[in-house]
Amino acid sequence: MTTEDFGAPGHPADTDRPHSPAQPDRPAAPRALWTRPWAPGLAGLVVGAAAVGATWLTLADGDDAGGSGVGRTSTSTVTLPAAVGAFVEFQGAAHRSGNRGADQTARRIATSDAQSTSLLSRAYGGAGAAVRTYAQPADLSVTFMVGVVRGGSPAPFVPYQDAAALGLVRPMREVRTVGGVACVLVNQPTPAGQTPRPDSVTVDHCQRTKEGLTVTVGNISGDLHNSPDQVAALVEDVWSDVT
Repeated sequence: MTTEDFGAPGHPADTDRPHSPAQPDRPAAPRALWTRPWAPGLAGLVVGAAAVGATWLTLADGDDAGGSGVGRTSTSTVTLPAAVGAFVEFQGAAHRSGNRGADQTARRIATSDAQSTSLLSRAYGGAGAAVRTYAQPADLSVTFMVGVVRGGSPAPFVPYQDAAALGLVRPMREVRTVGGVACVLVNQPTPAGQTPRPDSVTVDHCQRTKEGLTVTVGNISGDLHNSPDQVAALVEDVWSDVT
């Protein structure tokens, strides 16, 4: 839902840096977007793909986290806030960081967000929409994407897994509801009888929806991706601002 001074999670590590042996029982923590030296060139691709890929395909409809289809849409303009919780627009955070290549990266993200906004609107038949990337203002150690569209969406779905039959505490993928927000989670395998580590859960995205509106937070980097409750709270912040 990228090269130079800017990085995105999910890509290979720098080739001149030694690799550590794989740790099958501990997921590698995604690195913040800014911490890798090879990312501005791919930033648009990563951000744009996340906006119209898995995140948008699993948005919800109806009342809050449940629903049954897109339903009624509106072409009313969507205006996203300059800040969501403690996070600010990526462009402002990048400029403040003083990092080399900040201006170029900020322009790329702005272009990607604009293109993703158009794609999201098109996916909902021309409904009003907005996509924006936010970041931790101090050091860009956390980034995430907010998408809002004036249309409801299908409820999130993941295939059923019988965790007990697999000898696990939790299924490897699940939908967890936090208040009115539904979060799609990826769980690292924890054998039955053990306690899952806090970092064993990764948030794919969280969303809230009703007829005529869907708010999603996804494409998350940094420690935030291990906290469904915090991501759900960001969804609620945006929801309150745009409704």
